[in-house]
Amino acid sequence: MDLVFLLHALLKKKWVILICTIAGVLAGLIFVFSKDQFYVSVAQYSTGFTMKQQVKIKDDVGYSFAEADQRFKNVIETFKSPVVVGMLSYELMLHDLEQKRPFRTLTAKEKSTPSIVGLNLEEAKRVLHQKVDNQELLVAYEPSESKVFELIKLYQYNHEALLSRLSVDRVQGTDYLNIVFKSENPELSAYVVNSIGREFINFFTKINATRTTESMTKLSALTQQKKQEYDNAVTILQKFREQVGSPNVGDRAKAAMEMMQSLTTQLNDNEGKLNSLKGRLSSVKDQIQGLSSGTVTASNANSDIISLTQKNRELASQQTTAGPATYKDLQNQIDNNTKQIQKLETFKAGKGDVSGLRNQLTRDKSDIEYEIASLTQTSRSINDKINLYKGMAYTGGGDEVEVQKLQNEVDRLNTEYQALLARMQTSQDVDVAPEINFKQTIVGQPAIKPEPGKKKTILLLCALTTLVVSSLVVIIIDFLDNSVRAPSIYHKNIKLKLLSTVSKINLRTRTVADQFENVSETTRQANSAENIFIESVRKLRYEIENGEKKVILFTSTKSDVGKSTLIEALAYSMSLAKKKLLLIDTNFPHNTLTEKFVPKSTLENVNFNPDKSVHEKGVYEIASKTPIPGVDIIGCKQGNYSPLEILPKHNLLEHLALIKREYDYIFIEGAGLNMHSDSRELSRYVEGVVVVFSADNTLNQLDKESLQFLKTIDNKVMGGVLNSIEKDNIEL
Repeated sequence: MDLVFLLHALLKKKWVILICTIAGVLAGLIFVFSKDQFYVSVAQYSTGFTMKQQVKIKDDVGYSFAEADQRFKNVIETFKSPVVVGMLSYELMLHDLEQKRPFRTLTAKEKSTPSIVGLNLEEAKRVLHQKVDNQELLVAYEPSESKVFELIKLYQYNHEALLSRLSVDRVQGTDYLNIVFKSENPELSAYVVNSIGREFINFFTKINATRTTESMTKLSALTQQKKQEYDNAVTILQKFREQVGSPNVGDRAKAAMEMMQSLTTQLNDNEGKLNSLKGRLSSVKDQIQGLSSGTVTASNANSDIISLTQKNRELASQQTTAGPATYKDLQNQIDNNTKQIQKLETFKAGKGDVSGLRNQLTRDKSDIEYEIASLTQTSRSINDKINLYKGMAYTGGGDEVEVQKLQNEVDRLNTEYQALLARMQTSQDVDVAPEINFKQTIVGQPAIKPEPGKKKTILLLCALTTLVVSSLVVIIIDFLDNSVRAPSIYHKNIKLKLLSTVSKINLRTRTVADQFENVSETTRQANSAENIFIESVRKLRYEIENGEKKVILFTSTKSDVGKSTLIEALAYSMSLAKKKLLLIDTNFPHNTLTEKFVPKSTLENVNFNPDKSVHEKGVYEIASKTPIPGVDIIGCKQGNYSPLEILPKHNLLEHLALIKREYDYIFIEGAGLNMHSDSRELSRYVEGVVVVFSADNTLNQLDKESLQFLKTIDNKVMGGVLNSIEKDNIEL
């Protein structure tokens, strides 16, 4: 049944839905023909991620798809970083200020914007050139740069405006990136897709070259240190051989024991270094895992980075001639400077350099893992030697053991030195500039035609959207409508017999009297509202005649439900059926019947004398004739009181049993039960009660209390009438 109501609601509001749909289509037409036309340009870049990479302390073990995907994400975010987009916006601004054919021009109103009034264009050009050369961003709080920043916003070259029309995506399964930009100017679109790649390469080259230089500096320092250790070990071995004469067994045993002690000490040192490296490795892994890809603010830190880099180079040069203690202090300074450089780069680079920090941490992790593996192998070798010299300590061979110990140390240092030297030579053959890898494979061209407007699709979407939305609104309104608008809802909520459903009619053009006295061609039509109204009143007349009750109270739970109109219509119908009827208006708050028929007597003024013959005088002198044949009326005065408070002691209502002998029916109208006690007081005088409900009303708690009262006089309640129902809802 609910589905039937929903379908009925949609059919009932079909014209509203249709008008909304047409309005949506019209809005779509206005949007389609008023929106700006955009020209799209596309450029393509090859990343070269599968080519040989920059200098590394540790060799790559492989290339995974996850790593490739991460690198592409880093590059895409770098393309969108504040530094890259900022440099692009400055280039665009300089183009429009210096070229004869600017991409965009300001209107007179825009030029008078207070934020740029008094701006010196020559000074603005100088500032922009300086920022582009140094790859620095404008500082909005600087007075000399804030106006330039506002000018860029007026030209819509700011970071947010450019990103809203820029798209950077990977071509799936390849090493290529597509750069797409759309604007109202085809030359502007082509300029952006070609220039942003150049700005990206400049920025990416700078940060990677800095990191590569640091790696080479550190590698050079390690190589020089290892060379010095190797030379010292060779010198010690040569001196020992010169000092040794003919060794004996005791000396060999003693030397073997000392060798064991030295190796044990070395083993303990290695274990301590291993524990320290494992702690650093855990810390780096935590940093990699917790590192987010959020943006940071760019800052002018280039000079600090260059200064710290130069200082590291000087310190590395000093290490080549420094002793062990001084070397360690110099190395600590280099490490601290390196950390400071990394922080400044992270602070400067903005959003795109967070990925670079992650790469740096990954390289640190690889270096630590390499050192852990090296120390682990060294510990194993030391253990083997300890076991060897343990046997020799008890069998002698001290000089040979000492010589062997020194020779092993020389061999170990030589192996490590040769490995570092090979890496150093390899690093010199690797081009560290990323331009070799990042190449523009497709140059963006100005579009000949604007981007397709997709007018049909937009209009279809507008039509479907408004159709669906308007239908949903109608359904929701109908679903939330709790009024007693149909017989099925009446039976579900009101446990009273439904005597009749009286349809809604327009009484402004045709009164109730016209409906019954002046039958028109429209009234004769079976489906007309007038005919349905008359038939519903006839049905109510039949139910009353069949009920065998003569004195009937017409009441309701709420006021203004159409009781007076219904009684008037029923009186016409009774008159047509040759019935004699007395109407008594006891609706003191709203005496509509009294105002309509203007009777000569009112209940408040009548003191009925039952001793007089009803046939001779009595009720005929009290009641007034109405324009309806056979229908009399007794009215009442309007006031805020109840029948028991205003009626005299011997009032007419107490003698209805005598009066009904002269009439076929006596209809009494009472006030609503919810707010007045009138109908409750009148119920004692009547034989039957008819309750009128309006189809426009909902049931609330007061209605439920009134219905509960009707259950106490259930023997008198004849049923209910659903009044003012829509013609289309009668059969629901």
